[in-house]
Amino acid sequence: MAVTIVSDFTLTGREILSSYASFTLEGEMTALVRRGRERFRIRERNGIAKGTSDGQFEAVYIPNDAAIASIRKRIARLLPKKVVIRTPRDILDAVAEFDLKLVKRAGPNKRAWGGNACLAASTVFFQTLLKASGFEAWEVLKPRGGLKTFYFPNIAFNMVCGGEHVPGTKQDIQEMFFFAMKEDSIKGVFETGAKFFRQFEKNLVRDKLPTGTAKERGFVFPVKDNFEGLKRIRECATQLGLKLQDYAVGTDNAFSELQKTAEFRRDGKYDMRFSGMGVLTREQLIKFDGKVVAFAPNFATMEDPGAEGDPTAHKLMNAKYGDRVQIVLDDAAVTQLRFIIPFLAGKERKDRAGNSVLIKLNQAGTFTETFLAAAVVLGCANAAQVATFLKARKDYPIVLEQLKTLGVSSLAEALANIRKGGFTAFFSHRSTEGSSEFLPYLPLIFGAVSPRVWFKAGAPNGERNLQNYNPLIRAEEAMRARKVKTVVTAWQGLPAGVSVPAVAKKR
Repeated sequence: MAVTIVSDFTLTGREILSSYASFTLEGEMTALVRRGRERFRIRERNGIAKGTSDGQFEAVYIPNDAAIASIRKRIARLLPKKVVIRTPRDILDAVAEFDLKLVKRAGPNKRAWGGNACLAASTVFFQTLLKASGFEAWEVLKPRGGLKTFYFPNIAFNMVCGGEHVPGTKQDIQEMFFFAMKEDSIKGVFETGAKFFRQFEKNLVRDKLPTGTAKERGFVFPVKDNFEGLKRIRECATQLGLKLQDYAVGTDNAFSELQKTAEFRRDGKYDMRFSGMGVLTREQLIKFDGKVVAFAPNFATMEDPGAEGDPTAHKLMNAKYGDRVQIVLDDAAVTQLRFIIPFLAGKERKDRAGNSVLIKLNQAGTFTETFLAAAVVLGCANAAQVATFLKARKDYPIVLEQLKTLGVSSLAEALANIRKGGFTAFFSHRSTEGSSEFLPYLPLIFGAVSPRVWFKAGAPNGERNLQNYNPLIRAEEAMRARKVKTVVTAWQGLPAGVSVPAVAKKR
């Protein structure tokens, strides 16, 4: 491909409607593109999710008007005069250089300039360079010898909502998922997911239950207890003729919602206030988590089995069940390297807080920090670049100190331990907004180098969800046209050492 030169950048921000009945921020960029004799201008936009999660250590959003002013007065001035693109690596390097300036100048967790302003600028810069280059997202990490096999992620289809999402619910668990695990194409995965969603809806109508949906388009209906949703998923799978090994189930517990008070956080207790189970110690909570895992022999993944400020609970969970189920760190790790590295670098399973990490752009606040978080988890990160960003955030000494308590002597040793661990990256929604199709870039980038990739953007309905899913169908078609073998990662996408009974029995 001819050399591409991108220059004359402009960057602005504006408010747009979000899918949560509010306003959020959109970054817009124009640039001049020169490739051989071609010369043209492009315009790209990327909207970001409204707000962040409740974690105190993630990127801090500021009011939209202040963020727009920050983009105009501060961030736009940091853009390079030009970017020369010969390979996809040049795109990553240019965005990393820009993002490093943001990290150094935007204040702790980007509080001064706004995590929303930084993210809108960073993502639209990456998108502009990618579109200008003519490369596809799935070519960004293409191996030197060419891409032979590409791994499409396992898709978490939200089916049942509870917890804070559903007033009056008796389900402490916030989300329950269905995964299609037998399809040989990503289009087939979505076909099965759509059939499943429609069948689930028919069952609710049959039982004279409401068929409304929550924020991620999973169903909202009165449940009797914490297990009814899982029972209904199993019923629906049976109706569609799916065997246990043909599908998987999982949950996002979101148990930070059960540890709201300072007293509960201090004592490691959890208020199961939705189901009426009462107050549990963290040890009792882990036993409950174990019952949820054991409920189905094809239960494959559990997110947030404990609260964000309770790494002890996560370590207890991983020590007891880390060889049985994927344990996904979200609220505790908030896509920050300062947490991810110590949480995964332990030499023994009991010293690790989980075996998977949820990856969210909105938590990190820049594309490169998000990219590095995923690369660290999947064992393909550049150690020098990781160190550079940790130092820029002033997190490097903190990480080294935490590693010492694990008996890990250096960042290089920590990254080597993580690489050997065979962990998984679970890319998540709440990262893009408006008409953006940016979020699928992440699984499309890393599916070229690892089968341990998962993805969730809600149920297979609703425009925002589908704009995150449909690009995967298009990418599969494009790859197959170029004779690239595509595989849906299915059960091989689990963390190393995890054995799910439904699959183990089959083997």
